[in-house]
Parts: sequence; structure tokens; C-alpha cells
Amino acid sequence: MKDEIVYHILKIFMTMLGFVPRRFGRFLGDILGLIWFRVDRRHREITLENIRLSLGRSSHVQGKGKLSEALQVSSDNNLGLSDIEQLILVKKIFKNIAGMLFELGWGYRLKREDIPKYFSIKGLENIDKAHARGKGVLVILSHMGNWEFLVASIALTGYKSSAIYRKLDFKPLDRIILEIRQKYGAQMIPLRGASLHIDQKLAAGELVGTLLDQNVDWYKGVFVDFFGRPACTNSGIAKLVLRTKTAVVPAYIVREGFNHVMHFEPEIPLVRTGDKIKDIEINTQNYTSSIESIIRLYG
Repeated sequence: MKDEIVYHILKIFMTMLGFVPRRFGRFLGDILGLIWFRVDRRHREITLENIRLSLGRSSHVQGKGKLSEALQVSSDNNLGLSDIEQLILVKKIFKNIAGMLFELGWGYRLKREDIPKYFSIKGLENIDKAHARGKGVLVILSHMGNWEFLVASIALTGYKSSAIYRKLDFKPLDRIILEIRQKYGAQMIPLRGASLHIDQKLAAGELVGTLLDQNVDWYKGVFVDFFGRPACTNSGIAKLVLRTKTAVVPAYIVREGFNHVMHFEPEIPLVRTGDKIKDIEINTQNYTSSIESIIRLYG
């Protein structure tokens, strides 16, 4: 009963946010983000340290893939971000996350038929080509732009689509977020017990989206290079692809003005060496490197 009351309060709150003009909402998001940046020292320092280690001028990264080949940063060049540029980027990150609140309010009220006015796709031919193989497409996603709109953009492809998500502990908020994600036509698959559902969706020729840029416990993944540092990354995607031979396409969403553009990159080729463990490690590294390259492109 208590959760139901809180849910309706959140629903009213999100609806009210939806009436805030988008330009003013972005302004308020920037203000809140800067305040958050000032008062939350712990997360500010963590973010700044991560940016320094990954994009600073002293970082060393061995690029993999077409994007990163053009964007490599090594210790013997001066392509990394300066200290001031790192600080500016951290502020942008805080403003981005704070601004998402107002965008979610706007998205909560957005009608499905109005989505094409504000969302567009680039690289749809990459999805078409991968889908033509008849085994469905696994779309690997990252936390860029307003990632809560990734599902809306995938639905714009015209293909039946689903996305894997981790349930929030706070059930009323989880219910609201789930409503926003599913209102655009995609189905959400809870992470726990998702394997069977994913197999079924891919076998039916659907697109299945999943976030990859999250660190996991050592027993759930393999260690790969991510911005020059070892990161334990979920190996489940590589295992799934090696078993099903499903096509893997990286995708991300960015803002262009007040609109959102979904980019689909070319398919990442599956590597098979005959060594099961090595295959998992190599393919997981390739998926991670594709995300790293995209982040560097916009970082």
C-alpha cells in the first residue's frame, strides 16, 4: 500500500516535470548539476580520478577497432585532456545526469507518435545488414547522452525489440522508469533469469539491447583493458554470441540540440580461435574496446 502511494506521488511529480519548457529544464539541470558537483566531493573526486586515468595526457591506451585506431592516446603524445579540460568534462557529466531528470519528465508525457519529431537514427544500414543474417541482433549499449532514451530509439528501427535491465531496489521508482522505457514499444527483460528470454527473442529475429560498460564481480566476468586499466567485464555476451553466432552491433545515443540521435556502428566480427577461454576474452575485449572508442570520440 505504501509503495502504491509513493508510486502515484512520483507519477504526479514526473507529470509536473513534463510541463517544464525544455530549454528551461536544461537550464535548471545545469544549475542542479553544478550544485551537485560542488557539494558531493566523494563522487566529484571519483569521477575526476577516472577521467584523469582514462583521458588525461599521461594515459596509455592500446586502441582496437576502426574508431580507436584514429583516436589512440599514448604516453608519448599530447592528445589527452589537460587538467582544466578534465575538470570541465566532469562538470558536464554532473550536468548531464541532473538534466536527465527533466528530460525524463518530458519523455513521460511524450506521445509515441511524436517520437520521430525528436529522435532520429544514423547507421540503420548496419542493423539491416546484421539482421539479414536471420539470427536476431544483440545491440551493446553504453551510458552516454540520456541513456534512458536508448530503448525509445531502438524502437524507431521498426524491428521488434527488447532490452535487458536491472531492477531498482526502490520499487515505485522502478515502476516509473519501466513505464517510460516500455511506452515506446520495446519490451524490458529483467536481468535475473534473462538467458532463456534472450535466446527466445534472438531466435525470433528481434533486436536485444544490453548495457556493457559496467564493472562486475570477478566471478561474473573476465578482465579486459578499458582505458588502459583492467576492468572485470561481463563475459555473458561473448558466451552467448559464441553459442548462437548472433550479430553484435554497438550503439549509443547523443544529443543534437534538443533532439536525440541514435548511432548504430558496424557489426563487430566474431573471433574464434578454437580455445574457448581465449575466445571469450578476445571477444569481450573487442566489445569493450568499441565502447571505449565511442567514449573517446565524444569525450
